[in-house]
Amino acid sequence: MSEASGEVMKLFFPGIGAALLACSGSVLGQPPPSCQLVFDPGDPRLYQIIETRKLVNFADYDGLEIRHIQVVVLQIFNENDPAENNWLYRTVNYLHIDTRHRAIEKQLIVHPQTALDARVVQENERLLRDNPYLADAMIVPHQICGGQIDLLVVVRDIWTLIPTVSFARTGGENRSEVGISDNNILGTGRRASIEYNRNADRTGISIKYRNSELFGNHTRLRVTYQDNSDGELKSVDLARPFYQLDSSWSAGASVHDETRLEDIESGQQTINRFRHDIHQYEVFNGWSAGLIDNRVHRWSLGVTDQEDDFSVVDPASPPPPDDRRLLYPWLAFESIEDRYWTTTNISQIFRHEDILLGTRWAVRAGYADEDFGSTENAAIFNFSNLYTNSFGEHHLFQASASTDGRVNTSTGNLASSFFNLRFTYFHFLDEDDRLFANLRLAAAKNINQDEQLTSGGDENLRGYPDDTQRGNRRWLLTVERRYYLDLHLFRLFRFGAALYLDAGRTWDTETADAPSARTLANAGLGLRINPSKARSEKVLHIDIAAPLVDRSDIDSYQLLITGKSEF
Repeated sequence: MSEASGEVMKLFFPGIGAALLACSGSVLGQPPPSCQLVFDPGDPRLYQIIETRKLVNFADYDGLEIRHIQVVVLQIFNENDPAENNWLYRTVNYLHIDTRHRAIEKQLIVHPQTALDARVVQENERLLRDNPYLADAMIVPHQICGGQIDLLVVVRDIWTLIPTVSFARTGGENRSEVGISDNNILGTGRRASIEYNRNADRTGISIKYRNSELFGNHTRLRVTYQDNSDGELKSVDLARPFYQLDSSWSAGASVHDETRLEDIESGQQTINRFRHDIHQYEVFNGWSAGLIDNRVHRWSLGVTDQEDDFSVVDPASPPPPDDRRLLYPWLAFESIEDRYWTTTNISQIFRHEDILLGTRWAVRAGYADEDFGSTENAAIFNFSNLYTNSFGEHHLFQASASTDGRVNTSTGNLASSFFNLRFTYFHFLDEDDRLFANLRLAAAKNINQDEQLTSGGDENLRGYPDDTQRGNRRWLLTVERRYYLDLHLFRLFRFGAALYLDAGRTWDTETADAPSARTLANAGLGLRINPSKARSEKVLHIDIAAPLVDRSDIDSYQLLITGKSEF
């Protein structure tokens, strides 16, 4: 509407004319005179998500009525940045299918015509950042109009259609894969992949499909099929989880069928091999009163039917474990404290990270009875507790404890039972320099060979081959100096580095004549590469680790190339 037309309307219809003129200013992108513009959808600062989000304190807007919410999907490359404005990056932006606004809107737990709650805004940001097809996400105020507020939900896309050609070496063994995956099919947020994998144990084709918004109400569908040289895997998981802290219910069902060969190795020698068939079915329903006094309590009730069948492959090998079936109802309880810290440079490189502070614990208990088809009378238990806290600006401490297994109620003996303790500490020397320490303690009781604890490889004792030690007791200590480099190569890759020392021991107290095990240690250095425009949740690890103990029968160093979700 032109100013002249507005004046005519004001002349003949003063009230309507004034209203239309005010609306026209909003439609044309100019805030009405009574509104205060905070961030415009085209503001170049939106691309600087970490720095821009620090400028906003939503506690200042608590209680304002949310009038309107607008989704802003930022392109992969910022064409307003001279370093990203070239023909190649513009072509990538042109070919890329942007995330659909509807895919983001379905994940919003802030809504128009409700009072703004800073806690809910922050939780919604965390939910959006969980998406693997987004580089980052934030919510900022668009404009303030009296007692009302308009919001911008800002997300930045990454390139998600990825041809996979990868090679990894860890623990003296090679792994490779080739395929293609898309974490954001046609901008819908759905995920699919097909890959050919090869490692020391098997080769196979894997097909996966994921949909986190199947019916638009946060229902999740996960389908996996693998056709491997030693068997196959079929898995379907359909669930409506507790999507947000204030969710009142959840429900789901899953089916898992798998056949595989179990190669039991110790010290680079195969000591047993047998076939393992797994059939597991589960249904559950959960309920909760939601968030009360900054804590959530959740209950779940379900039924699980798991059958493990073992068969001989080589008659000369030791006998496999006994077949077992556990069919049991179970009751679970979970408690979560609503206290989060959002920071950067811990598990990722220059990305928002949401760390749960306080305590989170869960317990689950069930009972299997021979009269209902189980192979034994057993009480099945699972417990986990996580405590995280920050001390000042330079210290973060985390402690966790967990146990799971079962008690044969006929004999009173534990079976397939595990007990774990973990302590993690970060010392923030500055924004780009961290000291990291991690101590893990584990013990197990009456476990099968395929359940034994091991050490060696990329997860622990990186200077030694996979399964160098095996048993039912283990301790592992890692100390690292981590550097987060302020280097953004070609605006495509971010880098980090680590110097580390690993030490630990795994030994067997249950097997007769088990070989003795001494404490092992290694030193190493590693390069970390974090893509910023594709698969930004993945960190490539390139490590060289040298053993310091028992070096005679292994290589003088181990080269490890792996992809992980953390630094």
